[in-house]
Amino acid sequence: MKRIFKLFQKRKGIVLLTMFCCVGSVVITLLWNKDLAVMIDGVQGGMGPDRERVAWCVVYLILAALLQGAMQFFSAYAGEYAVHDLRMELARVTMGREYASVAKENSAELVSVQQNEMEEINRYVSDNLFTLCTTVINFVFTLLFLLTQNAKLTLLYLLPVAGMAVYTTLSGKVIYRYTKREQEQQKKMNGVAGTLLSLFPVVRLYEAELLLEERYTERIDGWKNAVVTQEKTKAKLMSISGMLSCIPLVLLMLVGGRMILKGMLSIGMLYVFINLSGNVSGVMINISVHLANFRRFCGNLERVWEGIETEGEQEHEYRITGDSF
Repeated sequence: MKRIFKLFQKRKGIVLLTMFCCVGSVVITLLWNKDLAVMIDGVQGGMGPDRERVAWCVVYLILAALLQGAMQFFSAYAGEYAVHDLRMELARVTMGREYASVAKENSAELVSVQQNEMEEINRYVSDNLFTLCTTVINFVFTLLFLLTQNAKLTLLYLLPVAGMAVYTTLSGKVIYRYTKREQEQQKKMNGVAGTLLSLFPVVRLYEAELLLEERYTERIDGWKNAVVTQEKTKAKLMSISGMLSCIPLVLLMLVGGRMILKGMLSIGMLYVFINLSGNVSGVMINISVHLANFRRFCGNLERVWEGIETEGEQEHEYRITGDSF
């Protein structure tokens, strides 16, 4: 996590503003659902809708839309500039290295870090990181809200969700292992491709095309097998997760309907539980995907920061010893 904090170190203000908009949007959505439950109960009881309450619901919707838009803008701004800062830091350290230290390393693997890893970091920060933060905040606030409305129904609803959490956490670790294996195979494949391109005249001179072609084919097959295995494993685990996802909603309907018949719960509040249940169970259902993507992002970010810090240390060492090419 310290790497993520370091990534957004220069953008703390805009990140805090994004989180404020997110929390505000979630709170307003919960208030809107609460008023909606009251209106549904009123209509079910034969009373017309309260005009003042309807007006407040409209205000809630407008505020929620404005906060959602502001959150999207601020998160995009923070993400783009944070990745830009990281890319410039990597370029600065790389360009400042001594030629002798660069010549000892595989240029294709260096390019892989600067292109593949940075591209995946940029994609995740732009599309998923702040979405994940929003999902977690939504989950926490929704869970607390449901507990305050009807703790018994919430706890009964959470029983299968807790089992799903254990399953998805374990499956997330499995997916991460296969993802890491696929990344390593891709890096090896890029290394062989870079060697082939940089030494192509020498390869032609000594007629070593077949030897390198065989090596490159071997690396491609290793990467392909890793990708296929990863996707098959992910598909199997997510299929099971999809079947388990139906259990909480079925239990909610059964228990909630029984509580309505006994007068322990209103129809409006059951509608709110059904409407907001996705904020709780949806997170648990997709937690394995979120964890796999987040761990992949952390792995890429770790490799980039390690490259920056290692190159910075090497640059410092060359300056102290005066050892240059």
